[in-house]
Amino acid sequence: MHRTALVVLALTGCASNTADTPDATPAVDAAPDLRGARYCEILLGTIAASTVEVKVYNTVGLNDCPDAAWSAIDQAALKADTGADLVILNGPRYWMITSAAGSTLIDPTVRSLGGIDMRQAGAISIPLAEISTSQMPYTPRTIMRDSQFLFARGGSVFELTAPDGHVYTMQSYSVQDHPQTEATLPDLGAALTLPSGWSFATRTLDADLTVTAVDQRATVVADDYRNTYLQSR
Repeated sequence: MHRTALVVLALTGCASNTADTPDATPAVDAAPDLRGARYCEILLGTIAASTVEVKVYNTVGLNDCPDAAWSAIDQAALKADTGADLVILNGPRYWMITSAAGSTLIDPTVRSLGGIDMRQAGAISIPLAEISTSQMPYTPRTIMRDSQFLFARGGSVFELTAPDGHVYTMQSYSVQDHPQTEATLPDLGAALTLPSGWSFATRTLDADLTVTAVDQRATVVADDYRNTYLQSR
């Protein structure tokens, strides 16, 4: 259990997330333009009975997750320092949304983790029995979230379409395993290992796209590059 599936869902937006997946979108403050902003997450997990209770920390609003500091993190030392049963590093990641509203931090207290300032953005409870399947790409997961994400008119969006016709719009991309930039994303479809019935496409928005959680729930999916997508229609 050394990888997360999101998102972030990186990437990961509510005061208290309770989900069946470690991909919870990180809580963020409303901002005029998040697109292209870099961030990282550290997930600290504690095993309790039949679940893993995970606290999600991120750098959003504090720093851009400096390369030298992030590369120098010693997971074993961080595990010992925090008393966590597991430590998961998720990032660096880059936002593809323009802005987010309705998201708050669980704890705004700044905490240094591995030498990087972070705040607790979410909390996730993962049943132990579902750990193995929770990290599978192209597996839609429902997360608890009360927020609204905006993709601005005129921008490019990158979308996965599932066999059932649901469309998922990329909310953040990862450079943890594969070097990527926003400029390379239009070619991502040829690089992904898409399951039968799934497709990848790029389009330019002719109107703002707003994705709002319904009944405090949102559906997210990750691809095999750890990019995360939010169900938009």
